Amino acid sequence: MRGRHRDQAGSPQAGDELELTIDSLAFGGAGVARTDGYVVFVQGAVPGDRVRAVIGKRKRAYAEARTLEILEPSPDRIAPQADHPGAPWQVLPYERQLEVKQAQVDEALRRIGKLDGFELEPIVPADAQWRYRNKLEYSFGTDAEGSLVCGFHAPGRWDEIVPLSDCLLASERGNAAREQIVQWCREQQLARL
Repeated sequence: MRGRHRDQAGSPQAGDELELTIDSLAFGGAGVARTDGYVVFVQGAVPGDRVRAVIGKRKRAYAEARTLEILEPSPDRIAPQADHPGAPWQVLPYERQLEVKQAQVDEALRRIGKLDGFELEPIVPADAQWRYRNKLEYSFGTDAEGSLVCGFHAPGRWDEIVPLSDCLLASERGNAAREQIVQWCREQQLARL
């Protein structure tokens, strides 16, 4: 562990770099790892990955981290189809995504709902894995040359926008509308406020 500054309880501190093995996915898509019993939620990692991650936020019971490097990929990991950060689970086969979602619903009903003795119906797969959303929130920003861009926030960043020309989550009409708006903003020489 680089930058190791553990407190009395032994939990990692903000800025620490750790090598972690991901054992499950949390609601929201972060990978879950444990170090000496302490839970670390790791963005950009899936079950079975061994990663080098940096701690960003630390709480008494858990920490949040982001993946710096995948040291050993999960056997389930596949190449992403979308070239943007809006679909973090896309590196898992769709069937595996459904299994994870089923397990998360089951756990929520048991742990949060305190229910037991029920039979959970199978997760119903989507008709389409891509181009299904009718609502997306994009952000404007500027690139290194100062040009106006529109896209998603880079993982773990509020100040960096990953521009995109084709969002695989949006319909073709939705993509066309976004591109027209960006073009109009550029023609008007609008800048991010």
